[in-house]
Amino acid sequence: MATHFGSDGAVKLVTTTGTPAQVGELLSWTVTMTTDAVDTTSMGDTTRTFTKGLSAGTGSLSLYLDPDSAVQQDIVQGDSLDCEFFMEGTDSGDTKYSGTFIVTSVERGTTLDGIATLNAELQLTGALAIGTV
Repeated sequence: MATHFGSDGAVKLVTTTGTPAQVGELLSWTVTMTTDAVDTTSMGDTTRTFTKGLSAGTGSLSLYLDPDSAVQQDIVQGDSLDCEFFMEGTDSGDTKYSGTFIVTSVERGTTLDGIATLNAELQLTGALAIGTV
């Protein structure tokens, strides 16, 4: 079984310049895919049956806040972003998850003894592509 160390991960966003740019100060990312289970049970059945429904996906980013970063400035609530998520790095042959996401929320904050952070929640629109660099 192949394992990957978290620090090898990366995220790229297509910025206002139109080219993919790596997100700096990245702490973590997630991509979650779900599929609806549609109930097909009929009257008289003694057990429930289901069929596959629609699929959907969400994503999230957590990073140290860098207000001078052009890439971070492009993470704006309500905007649509083309995103590329990498678990093992961005070298040729590495796995890439990509799609178009709508930024549904952006949270910026800090604590007394911590470093300022930026957290963003994303909604996939369309299909998630799974491929390689």
